[in-house]
Amino acid sequence: MTKYKVALFDLDNTLLKTEDASVAALTYALKQDGMTATPEAIIKLMGIPGLDMARQLGAPDPEKTIRIFNEQIKQEVDLIKEYAGIDDMFAGLTDLGVEFGIVTSKLKRVFDDEMKHFPKIERIKRVVFSDDTKKHKPDAEPLEFGIKKYFPNIDKKEVLYVGDSLFDMQAAHAAGVAFANARWGAIPTNDFSEAEYILKTPLDLLQVVK
Repeated sequence: MTKYKVALFDLDNTLLKTEDASVAALTYALKQDGMTATPEAIIKLMGIPGLDMARQLGAPDPEKTIRIFNEQIKQEVDLIKEYAGIDDMFAGLTDLGVEFGIVTSKLKRVFDDEMKHFPKIERIKRVVFSDDTKKHKPDAEPLEFGIKKYFPNIDKKEVLYVGDSLFDMQAAHAAGVAFANARWGAIPTNDFSEAEYILKTPLDLLQVVK
């Protein structure tokens, strides 16, 4: 028996390094309306849906900005990288009998388009998209939706959420589940002192769930 029976993951900067691609695409989209934003300002908002990011960055037409962003990021796919150790982590979770899924702020159509380039992630079928819920991280609703839909018989005490952002941690705690910070993708200056676990590498998760 393992301590945690389910591991749920954020996607961006947790399973895949998407920071560079997202900054490039959103910078381009904002420029179409004469807007500028520093990479630091964009990175600080990562973890919430793109539409909310555009609004907080002051885009005059957030929906237009995100339409352009979603098209432009297709051109930036070469900037998206797989983190070392993710494949071995999933293999280890499977060996331990731990089930897993993804809770992301991406739209389903964007996820489907991007993951064509990452078939190992694409094969994960237990995924919560921003389309699935009215509220989004840092609200508890996406995690609660995922647990209810995919793991209805699991006690929340047996669920662990792994993510890189403060929004991920806040969502996990709002949903009543433990949080493990994916330090390899997190902003170093963010305060994760309230996280139950800090993971230096993906393989560290295997020791946590046991």
